[in-house]
Amino acid sequence: MLSIPRVFAAIVLSIATLAAPTALAASKPLVLEDYFRGRAVGTGVFESGIAGVRREFRVVTHGTWNPRTFTLRLREDFQYDDGERDTKVWFFQKVAENRYIGTRSDVLNPVTITTGGPQIKFNYAANVETEDGPVAVRFFDTLTLVDRRTLRNTADVMKYGLVIGTVDLTFKK
Repeated sequence: MLSIPRVFAAIVLSIATLAAPTALAASKPLVLEDYFRGRAVGTGVFESGIAGVRREFRVVTHGTWNPRTFTLRLREDFQYDDGERDTKVWFFQKVAENRYIGTRSDVLNPVTITTGGPQIKFNYAANVETEDGPVAVRFFDTLTLVDRRTLRNTADVMKYGLVIGTVDLTFKK
């Protein structure tokens, strides 16, 4: 007959064994040119309580890595639930091991990105088109490698130091 502590230990061991593949995959470093090379599909939502906006969207990315110039070109094709479409193109130049400089046409300054674990955090100011013209806002992005095929991108969108919206986006390879 098993005692309560042994049953508890067996349950904990079973749970740890089941969770191990995910924990191992998530502990792998996130390498931009590895994850975003080729095609990935993401579904996400932008929400702003201040403006009362909720916009669901789908994004298809196409990444091309150039090993001669150490550049990742990442094209993002967005389709929003209201039918609007948009395309953004990032260029990530690998300048050192675990370090990139990112640029995009609507991003106001080059972005320095440091990697090294399963999560990358970076921020940048970008012009967002509105009915009244472009508005500069700051994005605080966190990319988290969930497993080798899944990446979650969350972001706070800020203006004048206040969070005006959030983005929650999950990519699948």
